[in-house]
Amino acid sequence: MGGRVMINRIPLVLKYDAWPSADKSMWDALFSTGDIFDGTGPCEHWSEGSRQKRRQGYGQWLSFLQRTNPDALVRSPVERITQSAVRAYIEECVSRLKPRSTSGLISDLYVIATHISQDTDWTWLATASQRLLQRANTRSLPAAHQITAGEIFAWSVGRMADLQAQEDILDLRKAIWFRQALMIGFLISRPLRRRSLLAMDTDRHLTKTPDGFHVSLRACEMKDGKARSFPLPSLLVDPMSQYLKQHRVILLQGKRSSALWISQYGEPMTPDGLSRELPKVTERYLGLALRPHSFRHIAATSIAELDPEHVNIIRDILGHATLDMSEKHYNRASGISSCNALQSIVEDIRKNVPKMGRA
Repeated sequence: MGGRVMINRIPLVLKYDAWPSADKSMWDALFSTGDIFDGTGPCEHWSEGSRQKRRQGYGQWLSFLQRTNPDALVRSPVERITQSAVRAYIEECVSRLKPRSTSGLISDLYVIATHISQDTDWTWLATASQRLLQRANTRSLPAAHQITAGEIFAWSVGRMADLQAQEDILDLRKAIWFRQALMIGFLISRPLRRRSLLAMDTDRHLTKTPDGFHVSLRACEMKDGKARSFPLPSLLVDPMSQYLKQHRVILLQGKRSSALWISQYGEPMTPDGLSRELPKVTERYLGLALRPHSFRHIAATSIAELDPEHVNIIRDILGHATLDMSEKHYNRASGISSCNALQSIVEDIRKNVPKMGRA
């Protein structure tokens, strides 16, 4: 009986530990933190999220080279980035990925290329990246969800009120359900990205004010590198107080943590945990399996369709604005007014939405 031949498959994403030494040195130099004499790397200011994303993207580029042209790996990282190699890379990506993912990988490669060799003319790579982005923008916009921001917010507020009124539910189970409803209400009225949402803690980000609560997020915690500051919606003030004083304490089960969102296991909510839990909860109660990013699309769609005169606030709400430093004070005020405008829209819709019954 013949033995089976074992093949060492090359993963689609080459992890940092498996990179050639030249690429490791190149990558580390981008983030060096020297003193006033040594200087710092050109990408030292990148957030941890940006570093991780582009490290994975560059790992895909190295994996492609190792699988299709391993001899290229003996050349320097800059010399490998040729038009012919990138063209072949794009063709492979297009065959297995969505347009938006392909666009992101080439954009990441372009950003890294411009930082490791500022003297090289990367115009051709910039053009390819821009064309892929335009193609992705025309193809990858998801279909509108068959639910409005107002309907989601109405369910959240009603669900929490119902839970508080029920006395025959185990404390831990009630705390889990209450936290789920509160997170959903927060997400639809303040549609943060998953990373920013889960980074919130009770010490730094949530401040009690005479009128309720104020949320502040640092620039390093936002994908666009812009700090955010906004009030908690008025209809979530009492639920947030109940959560902090009662339900969050129960969820911690005697453990200590400053994280705002606590899981059923007494630990801070993780990205994977939220991504698994949220679709199940929303499908059960709202009829749609919604993921964290879905709330951003729903909020934007609700504004564009139901209050088109305020469509310009979408940029501020979703954190897509690219703004100059001279506009910093204006942006802080417009960010708060944008959140208030979104909340006004949500509450206006809520008044006309029949209360949803429990599943």
